[in-house]
Amino acid sequence: MMTNVKISGYQLALLIMGFLFGSTAVLNPTAMAGQDAWLAYILAWVGGFMLIWLYVRIALINPSLTLVEILKVTFGKYLGTVIALLYIWYFLHLAALVLRDFGEHMNVTVFYRTPMTFIISCFALLIAYCLRKGLEVTGRAAEILMPYLFIFVIIIFFLLIPEYDTNNLFPFLEKGLTPVIQVAFGVLTFPFGETVTFLMIFPALYSPGQLKKVSFAAFGVMGFIILGIIVRDLLSLGPDLLTRLVFPPSLSTELTPELQLEPLISVNFLLGGWVKITVCLYAALVGIAQLLGLNDYKHLVLPLVLLAVGLAMWLYEDLFKMMDWTANVYPYYAFPLQFGIPLLILLVAKIRKLA
Repeated sequence: MMTNVKISGYQLALLIMGFLFGSTAVLNPTAMAGQDAWLAYILAWVGGFMLIWLYVRIALINPSLTLVEILKVTFGKYLGTVIALLYIWYFLHLAALVLRDFGEHMNVTVFYRTPMTFIISCFALLIAYCLRKGLEVTGRAAEILMPYLFIFVIIIFFLLIPEYDTNNLFPFLEKGLTPVIQVAFGVLTFPFGETVTFLMIFPALYSPGQLKKVSFAAFGVMGFIILGIIVRDLLSLGPDLLTRLVFPPSLSTELTPELQLEPLISVNFLLGGWVKITVCLYAALVGIAQLLGLNDYKHLVLPLVLLAVGLAMWLYEDLFKMMDWTANVYPYYAFPLQFGIPLLILLVAKIRKLA
């Protein structure tokens, strides 16, 4: 199944970049670090490079194998299958989280009176169409659409320059380093650790020799872009306001009253969220198909997308409970899947090689 799917290095880079952007820039997970948000982000970004190195290393040791197949090879048929089911759930859950983020953002900032279920369902239909067409079509669409995301981010950054106040960066480490490290850990798991999903995508790369270069380049470029967004919101809004907002970019864009920039934020979320949800659901679909021994996943697309929509609406009672769970529970829920098990896979591979 995966052998028939091939994407270029450029397409993989754009998928990684769109995935990292996702809902990250709209939610700004570093906000609770206040004026030290930029430092918390940089610490997490460094950790993210370590994680992507780990994932790339695993992929290179197991060429042409997806994460589900690697788990069965590493831990055996039965234990490997159980762990694979955990990852499939995680991919589905992550897709539902981003769907809910998208619905909440649109409901709060644009479509005030539109039922959130309708907003999420419309977006989900677009994603279902992409999944039916396959990863190659999604990769080609990313080539066309993703550059606009970068253009919009750059436009907003420079238009807000008159509103920047460098005093918002001080006092440095007012509350010490511990709160910064706590925020950095959360940012490490969202979004950097979530790229473990690409262990289901890496085998589709047309030229495996490009994997390391492409992955690190995408991480570097998008890392700088997200850092620019964090600094932009901090300089324009200030640390006090930043920590109180759910969607900081939506307010920072309103600081230019002569221009209506909010649609650009929504378009950014639409593009990034589309890539992230599509990649997550594609990973879950391929994993399910491989566990069931199916040659094609396309007849599973609609049921899984409907399940993701249902989870998005059912898991959290409201926006604030979702944000509280994401901030206080998600890092500890996700980190074993993002770091613990991949590290164990690498250690087992090294031990077998020595043996």
